[in-house]
Formats: sequence, C-alpha cells, structure tokens
Amino acid sequence: MSVAVAAPDTVRIRVSDATGQKRFRAPAIPVDASVSQMLQAILQKMGLGRSTDSAGRPVAFRARLARQARFLGGSERVGDCLRPDDELTLTPDIQAG
Repeated sequence: MSVAVAAPDTVRIRVSDATGQKRFRAPAIPVDASVSQMLQAILQKMGLGRSTDSAGRPVAFRARLARQARFLGGSERVGDCLRPDDELTLTPDIQAG
C-alpha cells in the first residue's frame, strides 16, 4: 500500500531589491498564482509598488531567480518555476529609449 502526499498549495521564498537593502520573506505564495500577480503583492509589501522614474512614470520590476540565473516571465505559474526557499531579486525593468 502506498501513501500519497498532497502537494503544498503555497511556496515560501526570499526576496530582495537590487540594492540588497530591502529584504522580505514571503511565507505563503499560492502556487497557482502568476509571477505577475506575485510581484504585485510583494512590491506592495516591500514598499516598492509606488516607485516612479525621473519623469514620474511608474517603474516596472522584474524578478530574477538566483537558482537558475534568469528572469521570470510574468505569465509563468509560481508552482512551475519556484521551489521552497528560492531567492528572487527584484530589479527595475529599464527600457532603453
């Protein structure tokens, strides 16, 4: 007889801004959320949700996953790309103009 173990429905991660000055431990990110949804919630918790550039435009952020050394796509599902205790670095998404 085998016993099935239910998959957790949340994941715990660590997040910092690009400077390393702001750090946040996100204890319960739903695995069915998109990376974009996760970012919105984390940016607000870290006080980065209202950042603006020198022209007053809102600053968009990207999440870099340290384990894979890559930026996560906004439409990726948290449960597909993150593991418990992964580290994300939030960096401003700078568009050359």
